[in-house]
Amino acid sequence: MAVTASELMDELHIDTDDIETKTVQGLIDYAKEIVTDSVTDDLTTEQLETKYPKLFDLATKNLATSMYYDRELTNGTSKGYQMVIIHLSAKVAIDMKKGSDDDGSNEI
Repeated sequence: MAVTASELMDELHIDTDDIETKTVQGLIDYAKEIVTDSVTDDLTTEQLETKYPKLFDLATKNLATSMYYDRELTNGTSKGYQMVIIHLSAKVAIDMKKGSDDDGSNEI
């Protein structure tokens, strides 16, 4: 599972055209980097996305959506985004402490 511009645009009922698609894809790309930087220094974006796909995608969608409607994040990030980041950070920390080599299938 990876967040795509067309998927997010469908969920948000954003009219599809080349400019909006490029904008949304850019926001998704930025969101992925921010999510990764917010959670870990030990895993790459690809590793994080592969190991925790549901939580990573939820955080990415949440942040990209917030940035779409308010590029400056005037009021900061949403409570939902913060909750997912905390949960994802905890999962990563627990798995790192355990030395886990599972595939993330125990993700909740």
